[in-house]
Amino acid sequence: MLNSLRIRWNQFLELAREQSPREALLKSLATYVNLNRIVVPVYNDLSTPKQSVKPEAGSCLEFLVVDGENAPSVADKNKTVSRRLKGTHNTRAGYYAYAVLLNGEIIGDIWCAAPGKVRRDPIHPDLAWLGIECGEKEAYMFDMYVAPESRGKVVTGFLLANALEHLKKSGIERVYGFYDKANLPALWIHRLFGYTELEKRRVSRILIYKRSEAVVSGG
Repeated sequence: MLNSLRIRWNQFLELAREQSPREALLKSLATYVNLNRIVVPVYNDLSTPKQSVKPEAGSCLEFLVVDGENAPSVADKNKTVSRRLKGTHNTRAGYYAYAVLLNGEIIGDIWCAAPGKVRRDPIHPDLAWLGIECGEKEAYMFDMYVAPESRGKVVTGFLLANALEHLKKSGIERVYGFYDKANLPALWIHRLFGYTELEKRRVSRILIYKRSEAVVSGG
C-alpha cells in the first residue's frame, strides 16, 4: 500500500511538471473516481502474422525484457521516479516488462502477466472486471507507457511488435489487453497489430469500489 501511494504521488508530481497542477489533480482524481467509462477488451492470436515495425534510421532504439533478475540493475534507466518505483513493485508481484531504450534510457514500456510467473488467480486484478480468463498459454499485457516527447512516433509500434514476438517465442498463444473507447491512438495501434475486440465493458470506480458490466449492443 505504501509503495502504491508513493507511485501515485510521483505520478502526480511528474504530470504537474509536464502539464499543470490543475490537470494533474483532475487526472489523479479520475483514477479513483470515474463513472460509466467504456473500455474495450481485446486479444491477439499470436499464431497469425504480425505487423513488422522497425526503428527509424539512426534512431538507435533497443528492446529489453525487464524481470526480477535485472530490474534493480536497469531501474536507473527509467526517465521518471514513478516508473522506477512501479518496476520494483511489479517485479515483486511476478510481472515483467518489455521496454524500449534510446541512448541507454528507457523511453517506453509495457507490463505483462503470465501463468507460471504470477502465483495468484486471476494473474491480474484487471481480468475480473474485463470478463477475461487467462489460460495456461495465454498472457495479459497492461499499463503501456511512452515518454511524452516520444509519443506519436514509431516507439509504440516498435515496443509492441517486439513484445508480441517475444511472447510468441516464449510459447504464449494468445495475449489479452484493453483500451479506453475514447482513446483513438490506442484503437489505431491495436487494429494495426491485428487485435480482435471482445464485448465492451462499462466500468465505474469510486475509491476502492469497482463495478463492471457488459455493454449491450449499440452501447
